Amino acid sequence: MAKGYRPVDRDQEFLLPPNMVDWLGADHLVWFVIDTVAALDTSGLHERAALRRDGQPVRSAAGRAGYDPDMLLTLLIYGYACGERSSRRLERLCATDVAFRLICAGDIPDHTVIARFRQIHEPVFAALFTQVLRLCREVGLARLGTVAIDGTKIAANASKDANHGEDWLRAQAANTGSAAGAAGGERAVVEQILTEAGAVDAAEDALFDTARGDELPTDLTDRSRRRERLARALDRIAEQNAAEQNAREAVGAEQVGRAQARLAAAEQVLDRARARQQDRIDDWERAWETAIATRGPLPRGRGPSGVDDAIAVRRAAAAVARAGANLAAQGRRGPRRPTSGRTDTDTDTDTGGVGRARTGSDGEGKKKHSPRANLTDPDSRLMPTRNGWVQGYNFQFAVSADQVILVLEVTDETNDVTSCRPMMAAAAAVAAELGDLPPAPAEPDTVEPDGLVAPVFLFDAGYASDDNLTAPGPNRLIALGKSHSVTAAARDNPASGSPPPNSSAREAMDHRLRTPEGAALYLRRGATVEPAIGNFKKILAELSRRGRAAALSEGHLAATVFNLLKIYRAAHA
Repeated sequence: MAKGYRPVDRDQEFLLPPNMVDWLGADHLVWFVIDTVAALDTSGLHERAALRRDGQPVRSAAGRAGYDPDMLLTLLIYGYACGERSSRRLERLCATDVAFRLICAGDIPDHTVIARFRQIHEPVFAALFTQVLRLCREVGLARLGTVAIDGTKIAANASKDANHGEDWLRAQAANTGSAAGAAGGERAVVEQILTEAGAVDAAEDALFDTARGDELPTDLTDRSRRRERLARALDRIAEQNAAEQNAREAVGAEQVGRAQARLAAAEQVLDRARARQQDRIDDWERAWETAIATRGPLPRGRGPSGVDDAIAVRRAAAAVARAGANLAAQGRRGPRRPTSGRTDTDTDTDTGGVGRARTGSDGEGKKKHSPRANLTDPDSRLMPTRNGWVQGYNFQFAVSADQVILVLEVTDETNDVTSCRPMMAAAAAVAAELGDLPPAPAEPDTVEPDGLVAPVFLFDAGYASDDNLTAPGPNRLIALGKSHSVTAAARDNPASGSPPPNSSAREAMDHRLRTPEGAALYLRRGATVEPAIGNFKKILAELSRRGRAAALSEGHLAATVFNLLKIYRAAHA
């Protein structure tokens, strides 16, 4: 080696045993995660671990003990914090990355161990999220002056091309020997097949111990899983059909009510027209009688026509006939599909996993508005975004003023309007638990609707509806249009004080948004929840597992990591 360079001697032996503690600085993120997990109550992880009858952990076929659940949780949290969610990628990093080697202490877990840990402990992640939220409160975060609520679409582990209609799904179910979605004995046959398949798999695993860790997923190798997904997809279509039928009936009843009201109004107009025409005839006859009795001048001109011959009466009678015909037609047509106007009783009209297809794309006759379900993940839906359509879920967030995630929920609704009240109730419960909001009163009348006492819940126009504006509960500001129009209205047409008496719900909300206090509060919505959602999607850009329950569990894990990073960065700031 040339002189003047530092020597590179890879065969140099350590003079003293190396200590892992010296590998990274004390302020590194990995130490923060390790210490935080050690401080959390992880008894739920240990309770769900597989135990023998003597209470000891189940060992592998080679007699080795299982991995510590706390270590695996630390590995998952740190991996998500670094943007690594793949179990195979985490396994490789445990061999090549210093921080990951610190977490597992050099004992590298197999990727199947990591994946199964994440699957088995789904219910525990919600409790861990709550613990970290309390930890945020203890260190001075999670300030609840305002709580902004918004939603975003996150891609599911499903293909958009796997959306099919009911006819296609039933044909596939018949071809695979399953009558999924049928009633009575056919459903029992499916359940029996699934039970027998599970028993055979468990017996073979116990007898041969053939699990290598690189097998294909059971969804691809076990035909009964495909039948199970077909049954779930058909069940989702049946639920969608029932929901739409209920909505049609509700809309049909509303339309009949409006037709009856129009008929009643037309009949009132006809009665008034008849009465006015009769008054004209009576006045004409009295004028003739007076003229004859007094020998005065006779009335000039032609007298008024009969009641039924008057133009106004004939027009009113025609209006009554049209209203009656419209009411009769409503009864003949039956309940109709809801209109495109968004109300709380309307069903979604988007193409989706359980949505309404605009046209059939799989050879089903190109039927419009036919129900469709996704065979890969029947719980997911095809949802519209500003960048096109995505097969996924609608994640709802409630975020504090300092961008701490307070509540996370997962829905399959493409619209946000139905999530307003559930999210507000959940966020209010968290605020009450953290001591920033008294428990909800038993009587809605005790809630002051006009005040802006903290915490105030902020919503964009996607949550605007009359029911959401008038529902009892905490104070809220719901935009009635785009953010720039709300800001422009507050600047060009400012308001002050309480809304005028007898104002409608929308007029009252528009007044509050134009007050200086309301405008300043709502201005914080975009700077609170939208950056939080953007940073959350850096942790969880798409889901790894299938099903709504798995999506919610993975969302809680990612939200836990998000809040832990807020604590770590706040401490360094």
